[in-house]
Amino acid sequence: METVFRPYIFGKGPDESMSQQVVQPLPRSHVVVDAERCKGCELCVVTCPHKNLALSAGLNRNGYHPVVFTYHGEKGDCTACGICYYVCPDFAIAEVRSLRKG
Repeated sequence: METVFRPYIFGKGPDESMSQQVVQPLPRSHVVVDAERCKGCELCVVTCPHKNLALSAGLNRNGYHPVVFTYHGEKGDCTACGICYYVCPDFAIAEVRSLRKG
């Protein structure tokens, strides 16, 4: 859900405004991935209910494609459920943080 602010120019209505600013809401959570420990097994990618994790295009120093986190997933925003943390066999998911209440 985007919050859209449309500032008015003095004397003009909302449809005649010349500028628009889109403000994204603050994320509720963050997943910290240790890219050097990740072996690209994709267990966290497959089990993430909102598809917030994906393999990166780059390689780590061991030659694996590590996982990267995006707050806005294919099926929704990260809820800090922690499933990725518990399924990672290499402890590459270092932390799952809830940033705000709600």
